[in-house]
Parts: sequence; structure tokens; C-alpha cells
Amino acid sequence: MRPIKLTIFFLVLAASQAFAQPENKIWTYPYLQNPTPTSVDIYWVDEDPRSTVLHVGERAYRSEAYRAEGLTYSLDEIHQAAALKMAAPRFLHRVALTDLTPNQAYDYSVELAGFDFRSQFTTMPGNRNDSFRFIAYGDSETEPESRGKYTAWPTPSSKNRVYLVDEETGYRENLKTILSRKPQAVLIAGDLVESGGEQRDWDEFWRMNAQQDGSLSLAAQIPILPALGNHEYFAGPDNGKYTLPPVRATIRRYFTYFHPEGPGKDSHFYSQRLGPARIISLDSCDGTPHRTPADPNYFLDAAPRETPGIQKSSSQYEWMRNELAAAQKEDAFTFVFFHHCPYSSGPHGVPPGTKPGQDTQSGQPLRAWTPLFLKFGVDALITGHDEMWERSQVDGLEILPNGKGVPHSLQVYDVGVGGDGLREAKVANPKRKFLAQTGSPERWDNGVLIDGGRHYGHLEVNIEPSGSGWKATLDPVYIFPKKEGDGWAFERRLYPDTVILQSR
Repeated sequence: MRPIKLTIFFLVLAASQAFAQPENKIWTYPYLQNPTPTSVDIYWVDEDPRSTVLHVGERAYRSEAYRAEGLTYSLDEIHQAAALKMAAPRFLHRVALTDLTPNQAYDYSVELAGFDFRSQFTTMPGNRNDSFRFIAYGDSETEPESRGKYTAWPTPSSKNRVYLVDEETGYRENLKTILSRKPQAVLIAGDLVESGGEQRDWDEFWRMNAQQDGSLSLAAQIPILPALGNHEYFAGPDNGKYTLPPVRATIRRYFTYFHPEGPGKDSHFYSQRLGPARIISLDSCDGTPHRTPADPNYFLDAAPRETPGIQKSSSQYEWMRNELAAAQKEDAFTFVFFHHCPYSSGPHGVPPGTKPGQDTQSGQPLRAWTPLFLKFGVDALITGHDEMWERSQVDGLEILPNGKGVPHSLQVYDVGVGGDGLREAKVANPKRKFLAQTGSPERWDNGVLIDGGRHYGHLEVNIEPSGSGWKATLDPVYIFPKKEGDGWAFERRLYPDTVILQSR
């Protein structure tokens, strides 16, 4: 490290010790995890090591507090942060709410640093006949630099064009629309933050998702179900990138915040029942052998010590196979989400490698999972990575438990338009069925965009009873910025590519 950064670090540390204020600082306001019909966990991060009482109606629960060792600033980001108390220890608080009533709304409150935080949540449906809604997106890639940063939005005739609003505004309006729809869960298909090893990028993620006003805080009301993206492994451009040991510290940061209930203490892969559907989250970030056609990240040389493999011999593959087989027998729909899109028109839609026409972060190695998805009748893959709105379709045979083969279509979504890039198509994708830039072209009137084009957005999935079975409606949502005076208004609109699935 350069001497000036070390000097600044010790100056900030000394200042924080000399001028530390007596009040406790809230670093992350309450957020929900691990929802079931009768339970949910509530977490928050502050500087108070003492147990705190959280109230749900007339019931009182006491938090467990743990020293959050992983939530510290690296030397390379110290000089970019303004808070004097950045060196203060942080504590993760967890409250496990149990014995709740299925599909029931609950108000809750907790006093944090003299502030009475209030919000509400609704438990998961307990009756498998209840309707259900979840929303999915990827690639929010939060960082403080997103404020005032306008992503590239090129056209064939205007290569230097940028998007209409900055990345922070695009992500914020996306989250506001999601919250207004009141889904029972939100899935994020990786790349939650720009650099998983930079604490300020995680601070930015929670500033957007877990707000002080509980009525406006998405994470306080709706559980976030994440999948690991390559940026969750990325220590930072000046902090080791994808090398060990920085990757270990980077992943520890992710698992300080998220505690999915899967195999092992820190579950890189897990499943979640959402009404009549099963949602399966996988880690697509590292294949072995390193830097081969099986590897989606040529820079991350961490397997098998820090990452689960994607090959047939891996524990993740065997777990996935068993989970898919159970879902085929027990659930009306199976949705799988992970980060790397295996079928894409974007920059990562080419074969892995370092030669021209190849990519060091390719999604193609994940095609190795496709035969398993087809065999067990997976309805849709929800991915990101290429930062575009695209749907592909792969046709094949589902093998029923009785051994009979029936035609099956696997829908593959790239929903990496959470709040960062809005990329254009780069390569041919024979499996493509819809692409925002061609399936919904921009329409302008006197220099004003009135509809269509590439925008931030998400996938909304509504599952409801249909006859003797179930229907799942998959709506492609985009957040349209509409000029209003000197500012912008935002509208929820749909691309013309709604997909309806019927239960098996």
C-alpha cells in the first residue's frame, strides 16, 4: 500500500478514538431472512453489543448479538469514506421469530440507538393452495460512485449515448416499484454489490434496501433471497481482485449478512419453498479445472477451498440433483436462479478463454447443468451477469418419475437490469426468444422517448390456482422514466413477452 493511505488510516483511527460520539450508530437497519409459514429471522447491524428487545404485537423477543468481524474497511477504501467512526466494531443482531401464523401480517418494533424502528412483514403461505408472488432481478452492483454515474446506453448511430437517469436513481425506482407490488420474496441473481470486498459498497446496498423508515424499507418487509455472483467474490480493484486470501475475507462479508438455510454453515446453495413452488439458488462462479472450458471465471482460483464446483463430481451438483428430483415429485413449479447466464446475446455469451471471440467470465460453462434441468422439468432459470433483458428457450425431454419422457421447454432469463449496466446485444444467440432492444424498440416523439427500449427492471412471477392445477404468469417489467418538468416520473410497464406456465 502507498504510505499516504497508511497515514490516512491511522489518522482516521486516531480521530475515531478521540472524538467517538457516545450514541450507537446503526449500520444496517432491520431486514428479513429465512422465511417460513411459521417463522422468520430479523437481522440488523449496529455498534451495541448488548441484547435488544424486539416486539411483535404483545410478544417480546430478545436479540442475539455477535461481533461482525468481517464488516471492516480495507486500507484502500479508508481514504474514500467520510465517517470518523468507521473503525468502531460492528455487531450483528439476530432475532428468531417462531410459532407464527401462516400467511399472517405482523407489525414489529425495536428501539435502536434511541430510535423506535417500526415495520411489518407477512409470513409465508401455509396452505399450498394459496397464491404467491415473487420478484427477481440481478446486477444491482451498488457502490457510492453510482450516484451521478450514467451507464452507457449506445445505439448503432450513437455509440457514446448514456442512459436518461443515473444508476442510483434507476435502482431506487426499481426497488420502489418492487415494494409497491408487495411480493412475498425478492430474488437477486448475483452481483448485489460492485466489489464484495469493499465495505462501503455493502453499506450502499443496505442504504438502498434497508431504510430507517420501516414503511419504505423493502428488506424490512420482504425477505431477500440472494445468489452469489462473481462480484461477491471480487475483493476490489485495489484489494486483491480475485486472489486468495482476499477472497476469503470477501466471502466472509457476504455470509455475515446472509444466512440461507442449506447444507453446511455457510450455504453457497440452498432451496426455499414459496407456496406451491420450489426456488433453488446455486453458486455458478467457479468451475474446475481452473482456466478450462468448464470454468466461468478465469481469475478466481479458489476452488475447491472457498467455492463449490459446478462439475458432476461436486457436492453442489449432487445436492442439486437430489433437490430437483424432490421438487419434480412434490412441487407445482421449480425455479432455479444463479448468476451466469448460459444462453446470452451479451458480452459473456461467448465461449470461455483468453483468445479473440472468447471471454474470461463466460456463462457457457453453465450449460453443463442444462440436461439435469430438462430431465427434472425445471420451469425457468433466472440469471444475470450480461446486464440485459433477454429470454431464451431450450427444448428437450422431461423424464417423469415413472420413466416416461415428455416434451419440455426450459425458459432462461437474463434479468441483470437491477440498477447497473444496460448493455446491448453483442453476439448471436440461437436460443433467444425475446430481447428488449429488438422486441421492444425505442419510440420517440419530438425528441422525447415515449416507450420501449432498454431500461432497469425485474421479473415478476405470479402463481395462482388454475382449474385442478396451477398457473404461473411471468411478467417482464421495466421502469420507464417519463420526463416531467425539470425532473422525471417513473412508470411500471411490461415488455410484450409475458410467459404463462401450467403446473405439471
